[in-house]
Amino acid sequence: MDGALINKLAQIQRHYRQSLGARADALEKWWDELLKKSDRQRLNDICMTLHSLAGSGKTFGLPELSAAAAELNAYLQDLIREGSIAFDKYNGRMDLLLQLMRRPHTGDAASGASEMESHPRPGRLVYIVEDDQMLSQWMKTHIEQHGYSARIFNSLTALGQRPKEETPLAILMDVILPEGENAGLDFAINQESSEFSGVPLVVISKRTDFDARLQAVRAGVRHYLTKPLDSESLLASIEDMVEEKPAEPYRILLVDDDEDVTALYRAHLEAAGVEARTLSDPKKALQVIIEFKPELIVLDLHMPECSGLEVGQIIRQHVQFANVPLVFLSAESDSSAQLSAIELAGDDFLMKPIDPEVLRINLIARARRARMVSMYVRSLIKEMSFKEQHDALTGLPNRLHLERRLELAIRNVRYGVRDQFSLFLIDVDNFQHINDAYGHELGDQLIVDLSKRLESLIPHSAVLCRPGGDEFAILFKGVRDKKQVIQYAERLLEACETPFNIGMDEISIGLSIGVATYSREHKSNFGIELYKEADMALFTAKKMGKNDFVIFEEHMASELKAQVSMTSDLRKALVNREFHLVYQPQVNLYNHRIFGAEVLLRWNHPVRGPVSPAEFIPVAEAHGLIDQLGEYVLRCAIKQIADWKRQYGRAVRLAVNVSPRQFGRFDFVSQVGLLLEEFHVDGRLLELEITESALAKDIETAVSKLMELRCLGVGVAVDDFGTGFSNLASLKRYPVDLLKIDRSFIRDIPHDQDNLAIVIAIVQMAKTLGLKILAEGVETIDQIRVMRQQGCDLIQGFYVARPMPVEQFEEDYLSGSGQESGAL
Repeated sequence: MDGALINKLAQIQRHYRQSLGARADALEKWWDELLKKSDRQRLNDICMTLHSLAGSGKTFGLPELSAAAAELNAYLQDLIREGSIAFDKYNGRMDLLLQLMRRPHTGDAASGASEMESHPRPGRLVYIVEDDQMLSQWMKTHIEQHGYSARIFNSLTALGQRPKEETPLAILMDVILPEGENAGLDFAINQESSEFSGVPLVVISKRTDFDARLQAVRAGVRHYLTKPLDSESLLASIEDMVEEKPAEPYRILLVDDDEDVTALYRAHLEAAGVEARTLSDPKKALQVIIEFKPELIVLDLHMPECSGLEVGQIIRQHVQFANVPLVFLSAESDSSAQLSAIELAGDDFLMKPIDPEVLRINLIARARRARMVSMYVRSLIKEMSFKEQHDALTGLPNRLHLERRLELAIRNVRYGVRDQFSLFLIDVDNFQHINDAYGHELGDQLIVDLSKRLESLIPHSAVLCRPGGDEFAILFKGVRDKKQVIQYAERLLEACETPFNIGMDEISIGLSIGVATYSREHKSNFGIELYKEADMALFTAKKMGKNDFVIFEEHMASELKAQVSMTSDLRKALVNREFHLVYQPQVNLYNHRIFGAEVLLRWNHPVRGPVSPAEFIPVAEAHGLIDQLGEYVLRCAIKQIADWKRQYGRAVRLAVNVSPRQFGRFDFVSQVGLLLEEFHVDGRLLELEITESALAKDIETAVSKLMELRCLGVGVAVDDFGTGFSNLASLKRYPVDLLKIDRSFIRDIPHDQDNLAIVIAIVQMAKTLGLKILAEGVETIDQIRVMRQQGCDLIQGFYVARPMPVEQFEEDYLSGSGQESGAL
């Protein structure tokens, strides 16, 4: 114990002993008043003084004083419980107590304080015994950042060769070392008989199970850390074992009306590096706690103004102090009071008198554990907060984080910190196809690789996020103008032209990008509105053909609202049967007879009137309604074939358009077969028109389905031929019957020689494969002559007839004398 502390303790003890005479006078006066007239207040004053003396006498080297005060207090408490006022029978005990208080006290002024042996403080050297070089260097770095020095040994053999005059403060040791899988625990078992006896040991292991921990405890290990390590737990374990003063002193609040006792306790705590405060008025406890923020609070159970238990309950009513440990002190050994204190508010209960050094060790240990718990909770909260705001796959900020950054960016613009910023929403084109082809694991790896590539392309001030799925977002804070926005977008698109490695393959991907820019002129102050604008632009980019970028414009919002409204109306139309079919004849060019008709869907909106298919079909495809519409058309067409056969005795071949989504359904062929069976229709009277792009998505599956349709007798036409990647090699694989030349090639012939050359090539290709040819969009006699000259089999278009309702078709082609087209 250093001289300064000895002098301080001596001063506190002198003050205590000198005050005993005055306290004896006050106690004698109160006792005389109590004997003359029973007074509750005087009795409380006497009991509180006796309680204080019982707790403090022995602490200051006066054990007889403590014993006499405790005994008299117990007798008086018994009288209070019995309701008796026979205080005079304890006059003798009071006289003895007063004599002890007035007796002259001699001897060493510091004799009442527990002496601490003055051992030289060990150095701050920590040994690390770990064969993982990266981990040992990581530990060394973190330990040395906090004022320790560290020496690394990669085995027990290397540890044995250390300088013999060197004694470490602590040893950090892996369980598994080159000497064996349990080498660290074997070292712990034999440590007491080795040269490292008494050196604190921390073992490190990747095992987290109970048996592993139990084995370590039985080996005498005090701290067991599991991999992966965190710096806070590592440092806390060292400080805990060596009772090292932490970088930030522990904060302990002592609340007791006996100022001499709290002064003594405070002196011992401060000597150990604790920041201690004392408080004699318990009513000020909350104010001091708010200012001081103690990590542990010590409360005397019996105080004049209010009890420690009452103070503890008030503290516990405040949520922010719910985890601060409370330790109660009392000279009474009443077990019910102790249990009540712990049950209602406290974490522990200590009996007075208590040696100041014992109390110091006890409180510091509790404060250390409280801080470790607090550090763990903070670390856990930090980890939870990170996980809450970051994507688990890429580690990038997620949508929640993005929304918060957007709000901050908006405020910066509003306050003039920046003029504007831009939000990019990025979607990987056809990512679902990649997932289907390569599996989700490789799909996830592509997302990670893409995130790294995007991050390498953007400036340091930009924020890259992953809101979810295959979508990314970039917040560009410092954009100057639209030209810079375009440059960023083009750079992102160009970067993805370089292939990505996925499995054993290299693939190139496309990106669709939607951009929204915020400036002080922006109408909304909410980030979610800007996100919606970028999303609208992204939707437009996808609709325009993907692998492109679109900058938001005001008209997009009204268009999107119209689409949402139309989607709702489409759903109602399916229920309310607002759709009907029209029929456009297909005519044989050589005998002028009707070959069949194409079935087309029409929608008569109850408010808007007729709605063009060019308007509602894309909306139906985008919102998953095309399957229902396709099934409706298919059912109505097959039923119509049956009705005409029954009514007119004539078989009319109908061609029905099939969407890629509808054709891609696994049960599509069986659905066609069931409908043919339901209405007793020959499959040869049905032709399905499928685009070449739909067939090319999955060639093997497409060929299999086409073969199944052929078995049903159903014909298949390749619709809009020439608009995709048409070639003879791919076409010959498909078991199809007819090619429909797209109207875009027919429109300008014979004047457009390029289109005429394409038409000639398509016809020759079809003839080579033995397929029939139908020209769509024929509107002039010149076009008919050209198509006849080239060997085209069938035509369809306004020159023959416009699409017509069922009644007109029946009148023009079924109820008359023949099936010839008078127009030809």
